[in-house]
Parts: sequence; structure tokens; C-alpha cells
Amino acid sequence: MIVAATVILAVVFLLPLIARLGDGNSDAGPPLAAFSPAAAVVAIAATVLAFWVVWWLVIVLAIPTVFLVAWQLPPPRLPRRAPSPRSASESAAPATVTVRVLTLNALHGRADTADLVSLLASLSPDVLAVQELTPELAASLTEAGVADVLPVSYLEPWNGPNGIGLWSRWPLTKLPPVPGTRRQMIRAELNIGWPLTVTVVHTAAPVGGRQPIWKQDMEQLRGALAETVGHQIVAGDFNATRDHKEFRRLLATGLADSADAALRRQWPAFTWPTNKWYPPVMRLDHILVTRAGATVRECRTVAVPGSDHLGVLAVIELRAPEAAGQDAT
Repeated sequence: MIVAATVILAVVFLLPLIARLGDGNSDAGPPLAAFSPAAAVVAIAATVLAFWVVWWLVIVLAIPTVFLVAWQLPPPRLPRRAPSPRSASESAAPATVTVRVLTLNALHGRADTADLVSLLASLSPDVLAVQELTPELAASLTEAGVADVLPVSYLEPWNGPNGIGLWSRWPLTKLPPVPGTRRQMIRAELNIGWPLTVTVVHTAAPVGGRQPIWKQDMEQLRGALAETVGHQIVAGDFNATRDHKEFRRLLATGLADSADAALRRQWPAFTWPTNKWYPPVMRLDHILVTRAGATVRECRTVAVPGSDHLGVLAVIELRAPEAAGQDAT
């Protein structure tokens, strides 16, 4: 009995471990890796229970438990380097600009318009990124007065999950979307005193045979982000977590996940699902920001009735390009 239980628990623990360490080539890899947080909870409970059953079982279970838990801990924050003093000729331009970003997957446009507009009034975001934006939701938000708060927009609404939109309080210039992705990922350059590139993300989910599409979406996104010069913010539903190698490759282009880097942060800040009897078990929604020249002051989740995702709010302080360049040296 004990041996059988040990084998079953080992399989439960090891599958997410193997998937996380793997290169993502197998169809089962991405879904299994996403369950690493849940496996960590089960591992802790099983290890504690094993202490009361037989001592050697604790040793067997402790090794995968340590790895699973360690991978879920938030990474240490990097120390912030103060920007260098600016000369008198530079003093007319702001040394820093604070950008408040809110992102939400609206579940086929079912997110409650009144609650979303109320959130905009209370949270005062400068940038709003919405995935699964339908024509009906876009029209409803317009009628509810979203333009009074965020007057500039770049919208590509569609029925179903493929619509996407960006609202801003700053002027924006539309950029070509990320090429070669199944769902459109729009991009824009905001003028906040200097150029800021914003990308709104919604990848295919790596389930139901869509793993190759998801992987292609992530690779195309990584290529576009790696080629972008200067400050950038990347927000949306990535259908990926830090347990996916493809997501870690995105971060390796010089980006930080606000939920990990914020001075005030939630942990583990899971965002999906919110329409089940159990609490969210994965962090699929992210706001990424260029590491050089940025300090994430706060990151937290927010609830919007009607959606199966929690929204994410990040408060990001961006330093002027000159200071950011000096910080990076």
C-alpha cells in the first residue's frame, strides 16, 4: 500500500518537473508544466503527511517537493540604481514618468462593462489592454464613457476570443502587429515624453492540439520584443507561466514580470480561472516591462465580474532614456 502510494505521488510530482525542464517539444509538456504550482501544494501536503506514516517516505518526497516549491517562490528583486543627476539643459524634460497599466481577458466580451468602467475610475490606469474584445463590448465601453478616462484607442474587436484592444491617455502611433501569430497582437508607440512601445498579447492556449500554435506565437512574440529598442511594456494573456521555457525565453530578452519585480507585490498572484469552485491556480496574465530604466512600484490582481480571468494592474516608474542608459551600464 505504501509502495503504491509512493509510486503514484512520485508520478504526480515528477511529471510537472519533467515538463518544466523539457524543451516543450511534446504536446503534453506545456499543460503539465502549468500545473507545477498545484503539484507544489500537493507535494507539501504529502510530505507533511508522510512524516506521520514512515520516515523514509519523507526523504523520497522531499526532493521533488523542494524543487517544486523553489520554482514557485518569487525571484529576488534587483536593487534599484538611482539615476544620474541631469544637467540644466535636460531639466525641462521629466526624469521619470509613472505609467499605470491594467490588462484583462474579457472572456468573449462577457466582462461586465459597468464594473470595468468603475475600476477605471477607481484605479486611474493610463493604459488599458483588453483581450477577447468583441464589437459589442467595445461599443458598450464607448457608450459608458471610457474615452473620458482614456481618450486614445487602437481597437481590433472580433467575435469570440480573437478581438483585442488598447486604450491610452497619451497620444499613440499604431505599429505593425506581431507578425505570424494566430491571434492578432497589436503594438503601438506611446508618447509619454519619449517613445514607449506597448504590445498587447493573447496567445493560443497550449491545449487541445494547439501546442504548436502556442509555441509559434511565443517565438514570434519573442522575436518582435527582442528587436524593439527603448522602453517597452508587454501586457495580456500569455497562456503561459514561469514554468514554461518559452515564457522564460521572453523574459531573457531583457524584460521583467511586474508581478515578480514589484516593490509591493502579491504572491503567487494567480489569475486563472475565476469561474470555478476552487481559487485560481495559474498566473497566465502578465505585464512585462523593460528591465533597464524601470521600477515596478506595485502589481496586483483585480476582479472583474463576467470574466474567467483576474485583471492585473501594474504601477511602473520609467526613467528617461538618458538615465535608463546610464543605469544599464
